Formats: sequence, structure tokens, C-alpha cells
Amino acid sequence: MSHGSPGGGGGGEDGALAMVHVEAQLHPVHDVASFLIFEKSKATELLDCHACHLPLQPPIFACDDGHLMCSSCRGAHGEDCGRVTAHCRLADAYAGAVKLPCDYVKFGCEAGLIVCHDASDHRRACQYAPCYCPECAGPRGGDGGCDFSGSRQMLLDHISTEHSRPILVVRYGQPGKHSLPLTRRWHVFVGEEDMADLQRNLFLVVLDERDNSTVVSLVCVRADDDAPGAPQFSYKLAVEHTGSGARVTLELPVMTSNFLPGGTPWPDEVTSLSVPKAYLSGGAVPVTIHIDKHVPPPPPPRPPSPPAPATATVFKFTATDQGSKKRKSTNPRKL
Repeated sequence: MSHGSPGGGGGGEDGALAMVHVEAQLHPVHDVASFLIFEKSKATELLDCHACHLPLQPPIFACDDGHLMCSSCRGAHGEDCGRVTAHCRLADAYAGAVKLPCDYVKFGCEAGLIVCHDASDHRRACQYAPCYCPECAGPRGGDGGCDFSGSRQMLLDHISTEHSRPILVVRYGQPGKHSLPLTRRWHVFVGEEDMADLQRNLFLVVLDERDNSTVVSLVCVRADDDAPGAPQFSYKLAVEHTGSGARVTLELPVMTSNFLPGGTPWPDEVTSLSVPKAYLSGGAVPVTIHIDKHVPPPPPPRPPSPPAPATATVFKFTATDQGSKKRKSTNPRKL
């Protein structure tokens, strides 16, 4: 991954290292008032485990050949290179001091600098991870395609202003009936309870016309679906025949999430409701949408790293060493 330099300094040719000044105390190796951290592409690879290639997290171990590895990988390292490993406190200090900005700063993330070995977890959970426009360039995109990408709030603003689409509202836990015209293949909804949020939950209803039916699908537009603590949604779609009162329904306990990298999803990519043509009303689908929001409990805190084995430092003094050194007098020499 590559990162720009927020401070604007240290740029230059590809491969050059931009640096940011960050306060860090490097205990127990040395007390250092400040540390220069690297911000460009290859720098973080210096702190990847030699075995699993994931960011190193203290306690870190090193062999005589200079291979750095995490504690869970050091057991098999001797078979790999035949070298004995030892706890490297200097690598611990560096791993805790190297920090990077979130990849999604340009989309509004204000998390600041993140410790390198926590960056992947933050990226996965970041609410500012980009989503794409339903009309983006792709097999189902609009004419010419739309090249927009941005956070969910940015996407809502884009859809409203650039595509002149209305943003419809649903109330969690309550059914709402909507008449969705077939002249528009997709329709955007937000949860009413999320209206004050900077990152509102965004839902996309997609209509696909077939010979004898219209297929209706519903997805949550976001990129952080598997993030710990991210809300999940269950839903029910229902369309009622005006004359007979017969209904076709679809109910799912978990709504599919999609960040629309190829525009609106195909009907076979998500579970969909097939609505017979006779159920349509004046060129529109009279669909009742019921969405429930489920917020999971916060994830348990990450368990502390196992302590590094204690190492004793042995100082050897020989008789020659002690006898050959004369203690200097601290008294002033008399003249």
C-alpha cells in the first residue's frame, strides 16, 4: 500500500521515504525523545514477520541472521534457517513507534496515526472505507460509467446531487410501503434513526425486469461488514396483489453487504424476490420493506501478548581485567 505525505514534506521520486515526526518513548531499550517514522510503501515491510508476512506485534524475536518474527512463528524458525531466536527488545520498541495514517484519510477518517500492527484491524473496521456509485463503470453501470468512490456519506451526497436521486427513509422495526417505479433500476434508502450520524446506514433496492416477473433485491451498501461491532440487518420484502390480496414475500435473517465495486449487484449474487407482472401497479413495484437493526455487543479486548522469556545478562571479569585497572584518585593532586 502507498500513502501520501500529509505534511507535504519528504516526497520525491518513487522509493523515497517521506517522514513524519512522532513522539515515542522506547522503553526498555532507550529513552528517546522522538522518533522518525516512515510513511511510504516499502517501509512497513521492514516490520513484517519473516514467516507469516503479517505486521509484527511485540514480543518480537530475531535470529542471528537478522530474521524478525512474531512469537507464534519463532518455534518453527529453527527448522527454516537453523538459527536460534532471541527476544529483540529494540524491534519491540520500533514496532510500537512506527505509525501510519489510515488509508481512508481522504474520505474523512480522523483516526490519526495508527500503530503499524493495528492498521489492518482499523482498515477493516473503518467506517470511511470507500463505496462505489451504483452507476459505476462495470457490466451493469450506466452509459460511460461513473468513476465516483468515497465514504457512505459522500456517496449519499453524490447520488443526491450528481444523479438527482431522492433518498428514501425507512424506520427500523416498522414496515413501510413504497411504490418504486421501474423506470429507475435502483433506489436508495437510509435508516431514519441514522439521520444524525455522519456515516448513515445506506440500503440499495435493485429492480431487474424479466419476461414474466420483476426481481427485487436489497443490499446494505458498506465495506465494513465483517468489522467487529458492525451492525447487522435482517429484513422482509412483501408485494401484495391488488385484486386478490395474495402476497409474495422474502424474509432473510442477515442482509447481504456490498460496496458496489462493479455497480449494482446481479440478481443471482444476492437472494432476491421474484414478483409476477400481475402484482405490479402502474409501472411500479408496490413493495413493503421491513428492516431490523441488530447491534452486536462490543468485541472482547485483545488478549495481551505473551511475555517474552526473561534473559539474564552475565558480566565476566577475569583477574587480569580487575588487576590491570587502577582506580583513579578523586583527591586533587598537591603541588
